[in-house]
Amino acid sequence: MFIAAALAVTVGLTTASCSDDGTPTVADTPSAAPPSAAGPVMTAEEAYQKLPMDGTKDLPITWEPSGAPETDEVLAARRALVLHYWLFQATDWPPIIQVGRQLYSDRYYQKLLAPYADPKPVDNPSVGPIWIKYMGSEPAGSGKVMVTFCADLGYWHGAKETGAKVREERAILESYLMEQTPDQRWVADGRLDNHVDLEPKYGDDCAEFAKHKP
Repeated sequence: MFIAAALAVTVGLTTASCSDDGTPTVADTPSAAPPSAAGPVMTAEEAYQKLPMDGTKDLPITWEPSGAPETDEVLAARRALVLHYWLFQATDWPPIIQVGRQLYSDRYYQKLLAPYADPKPVDNPSVGPIWIKYMGSEPAGSGKVMVTFCADLGYWHGAKETGAKVREERAILESYLMEQTPDQRWVADGRLDNHVDLEPKYGDDCAEFAKHKP
């Protein structure tokens, strides 16, 4: 149940740039605040330094080291992925949303994060270890690049869920649509969660990867 609910929130928060649909509807999602509540802007370097690239105590992230190129767009996509899971493991969203301003395009930020910059506390954050593997990158038109990862979410669950079992559908393909800013930084302009169109290309490899144990 948790995966389904969490992915429903994810769809609202992350695929709207591709589908233009999306306010979260799950009860554990904070209520929206006016975009004017977004607060002060930090620099990109300040944002990068705040990111817990290996996750947090309650939600550690393990990266598969092989195969991922050290390109700017892949690193930027990794940052966007970390922000996503960091946000969902938190009970206080505003400080994390401020980091997101430097990781997302202006349009994506204003549509998906700014309205939640001053929310009510989240009382059932997501916890548990996750494992991430880079799968590939491909051009996505107009100078954009789609970067895809495989996420093993077998042990990802709501903090209030007692006796959580390993998820049957634990292998998730998630893609980040990356674009360059005028100052040549790569930022996320969209996210496709459970990217089924790439199942023929990456599905078997992702399923084989998603067999970890804590």
